[in-house]
Amino acid sequence: MAINLHVSFIRFPVLFIMMFFFAQCSNREGAGKNRDITDAEISRNHHFDSLVTAAREQLSINPDEVRNIVEQAKGYFEPDDKVRRIQLYNLTGIAWFIQSAYEKALDNYTRGLALAFEISDNDRIASFYNNIGIINLHTGNYMDALEHFLKALEYYESLDEPFRNVNTLNNLGMLYSTIENYEMARVHLDKAWDGFLMKSDSIGMAAVYNNRGAMFLKKEQPDSAFYFLDKAIEMALINNNRFGLSGSYIEKAKVFCYSGEQKKALDYFRRSEQVSSEINYQEKLCEARIGIAQAYLEMNDVKQALSYASQGMDIAEMLDNKKLRKEIHQIYSAIYERIGDYKQSLYHKNLYVDLKEKIIDQSKLHQLYSLEIQELVHAKEIQQFEIQRQNLMLSRKNTTMIFITVAFLLVMGGLYLLYHNHRYRQLASHQKMILDLTEKKSRAAVEAEIQERSRIGRELHDGLGQMLSVARLNISVVQQKAALTPERRKELLESAILSVDKAFYELRDISRNLAPSVLMEKGLGNAIKELAEQVNKSGQLRVYIETFGLNGTIDNLIENTFYRAGQEILNNAIKHSHASEIFFQFVRNEAEITMIVEDNGKGFDLEKVLLLNGGGLRNIRSRVENLKGSMFVDTMLNRGTIITIVIPFKEK
Repeated sequence: MAINLHVSFIRFPVLFIMMFFFAQCSNREGAGKNRDITDAEISRNHHFDSLVTAAREQLSINPDEVRNIVEQAKGYFEPDDKVRRIQLYNLTGIAWFIQSAYEKALDNYTRGLALAFEISDNDRIASFYNNIGIINLHTGNYMDALEHFLKALEYYESLDEPFRNVNTLNNLGMLYSTIENYEMARVHLDKAWDGFLMKSDSIGMAAVYNNRGAMFLKKEQPDSAFYFLDKAIEMALINNNRFGLSGSYIEKAKVFCYSGEQKKALDYFRRSEQVSSEINYQEKLCEARIGIAQAYLEMNDVKQALSYASQGMDIAEMLDNKKLRKEIHQIYSAIYERIGDYKQSLYHKNLYVDLKEKIIDQSKLHQLYSLEIQELVHAKEIQQFEIQRQNLMLSRKNTTMIFITVAFLLVMGGLYLLYHNHRYRQLASHQKMILDLTEKKSRAAVEAEIQERSRIGRELHDGLGQMLSVARLNISVVQQKAALTPERRKELLESAILSVDKAFYELRDISRNLAPSVLMEKGLGNAIKELAEQVNKSGQLRVYIETFGLNGTIDNLIENTFYRAGQEILNNAIKHSHASEIFFQFVRNEAEITMIVEDNGKGFDLEKVLLLNGGGLRNIRSRVENLKGSMFVDTMLNRGTIITIVIPFKEK
């Protein structure tokens, strides 16, 4: 909320509002900057933000230090950075306000408001109007306070952001309560409550509870005051809002004082003292000790009253807070009058009156600042009228520009349609090429399958079939001719057994070629090495194998493709190239597997071979491309051959 009946009635809400605006400025400071910034600018911004955070932490402890930190912060931004200047004006204003130096606080708020008008920032304009209204409320300028709060609401409404005005509504509720217009106070506090509730802002809700309790104390309805203050305390405890708790404890103590229950009042003043001490909230700690001094004075314990008044004066002088010093001088006067020291009583009474007059005199300055603010508003209105005039002139030009733009768009639309049509034809042609290539690949795969089946059929018919036929013939002879000699019978049976054994070995070779079990048992690397050992035993060709990174599992289809390619290449090397040595190298990385094969044979004419009888190479290429791989053949007559196959790697 926003202001103070006696000492603490306003203080609790005021700091809540000001810190809310201050944090808002900090969060929005760089919101509109989209340009790239340098490392030096980042460093300056970091230092500035660190100093601002440090100043904020010192607000309730040492306002003088806040202004020292502000002076340091001025060295970390450019002079034309109006947003950061607004931040510092607001922060300095808060520091002066805490010390009840209202004329200096108002000076900083007015300067900040002028800058906010320059950058047309309605959010900050509204916030400064709100804070200036708080100062007027503190100094008793209720009409000016009302005017500034209403201006704040007007600018908040222009933002079209729901519930941005709840803090000002809360302050208006306190203003109306101060001038004893309790119906209007209730209306505005209810609106503030609804806004805080929709925002789920429990701190704001507690502030409204606190202010309702203070209002009912002014209406001399202590039961209702106790109800709302208990709600404020309960909510502050739930949220660990110790700033709010320290104020609510004081307000409840004042209700006990009104009810004549000084001991209970003393208890709640002490609670506020403890909480304020824990969070180092010096201003509220001073207010609590003033309240304790008043309670002891009412209980006729002059010694304790004088002790706590002195402790309060130490804090008030440290904060240089005129309003707190005024209250303590009033208590001193009452204490010394009670003990019969009328000279000291009169001395402090005069100091009390002097400080009161100084605080009242500050309100006279508000008329000058109000005139300055009115000039700012007038200048803003003139600026708006000038903008409207320029907009009217521009609207005439815009008609011509719209016609030209429409014509341009029609021309561009026609060009776009032509381009789109041309692009569509290109895409259609490209798609047709892809379909043709896919058809060729499919045809090559089918041809490879047919050739593979034909080869297997020939092997079964020419090899396995003949061996089984011989075995059957020998067994038939043994069965049909009972007169065979034992030696002849034995010879025929051994021949049949030998034929069956050969058929078994032939069947095993065919099976291994169809689905090499060694791949599943030992993996690609070991399977290729075993194949190389079989070829090396023949003595016709020497095979060398190198593998890098083939450990681990590999997709079955990739393994089978590399194995079949190796078989085909070895078969071609034995039958056609007349090579004496052939080198296999397998390399696996994170993305793919590469097989490089090089022999020292006589080489061949690649185009001629592919054209006439290159079925084997075509089959290999088709298998590889179906796996999104690639195959490269580097050969020429009398030079040898290098074949490279690359297939994207895929783990099981």
